[in-house]
Amino acid sequence: MTEKVKVIVVPCDSYEKEPVYRSVKAGIEALGGIETFLDKSEKILVKPNFLSAALPEKAVTTHPTVIEAVFRILQEEGYFHVQYGDSPGHGSCQAAAGKIGLEEAAERYGVKRANMEEEVLTSFPGGKTAKEFHFAKGITEADAIINVCKMKTHALERVTGAVKNVYGFICGARKAAGHVKYPNASVFARALADIHRCTDIRLHIMDGITAMEGNGPGSGTPVNMKVLLLSTDPVALDSVFCHMVYLDPQMVPTCVQGQAMGIGTYKEEEIQITEVFASGQKNRANEAGSETVTSRNLIMEEMQKKYGNPRFDVDRTGRKKTFLSRYSDFMTRLIRRPVIEKEKCIRCGICVSHCPVPGKAVDFKKGKEQPPVYDYKKCIRCYCCQEMCPKHAIKVK
Repeated sequence: MTEKVKVIVVPCDSYEKEPVYRSVKAGIEALGGIETFLDKSEKILVKPNFLSAALPEKAVTTHPTVIEAVFRILQEEGYFHVQYGDSPGHGSCQAAAGKIGLEEAAERYGVKRANMEEEVLTSFPGGKTAKEFHFAKGITEADAIINVCKMKTHALERVTGAVKNVYGFICGARKAAGHVKYPNASVFARALADIHRCTDIRLHIMDGITAMEGNGPGSGTPVNMKVLLLSTDPVALDSVFCHMVYLDPQMVPTCVQGQAMGIGTYKEEEIQITEVFASGQKNRANEAGSETVTSRNLIMEEMQKKYGNPRFDVDRTGRKKTFLSRYSDFMTRLIRRPVIEKEKCIRCGICVSHCPVPGKAVDFKKGKEQPPVYDYKKCIRCYCCQEMCPKHAIKVK
């Protein structure tokens, strides 16, 4: 019998530093301890989700206390070759880190910011979808990576978590071009899987204490989920996230293609969920005042009942069983498209500059006194415009 993949669920009610630290530490110990994944001689990169420079309470980025907890654990365990970094689609790693107040914590624990601006063309002959990537230099210099992702919705892939977070390995200026090269959700998911296959990611930690629902990944609504998820398997981790919000993982391209490409499993029968309690936590299953337990295994239904949110705002629309449903790319173009809400638009032009389509699918066709206008015949539905809009003025409808 094949051993099941472990996904650790740690309840955590707030972003107070000590509870978060204890929760992350308890989750790592439940997976065997940090020494199981890393050697002290290795150069380690901690990779958060820095989509853009946004305040922590917006739930756009991985919360700084979760990242700091990882820094602290690494230092306490004797790991001193540690850097952190991400390559945002808009702005810089430095700006994003400064906005969430991470720089002081990084200095305290001796963690330097990696070079995420300079790019290195990395060949990957074994790639099934992509044969090369323009990685940020900090990625190529790391021996091992800890993926500290954020629990969020995503217009293209439905959700973004452990699998999708590796797109931050690509230098920001190159990301839009990637959406032209990989023009639909399934092909893009396969490219993401190739990035996982091309790099050495040892551990995945998902910040779901406050998640993002709705118009994610940058313009959605914060929602309390009050959990941290940990695993060595990015697909299994994302699958548990999907079940937590009552979304079938088979509807998520990063889960389906991730399994097909061999980077993990989304199948319920192949995943072992372990609920872990850090010291001082209350077991939600017990009455107030009763003793807590260290850990216990849960079946998926139990996990959903305890930690799930069936009202979580995520795209659950299915494909109609018609002739056209065979052509998912065409159906996507037919049904879903980005729309600018004119009253919110400040005409900054970020959507125009980030459109990867030659000739631009969105442009100031009526002058900069009016919001940009879409040419939906050109639009490839990559939703870069929606993802990067600083005023949440673009919705996918």
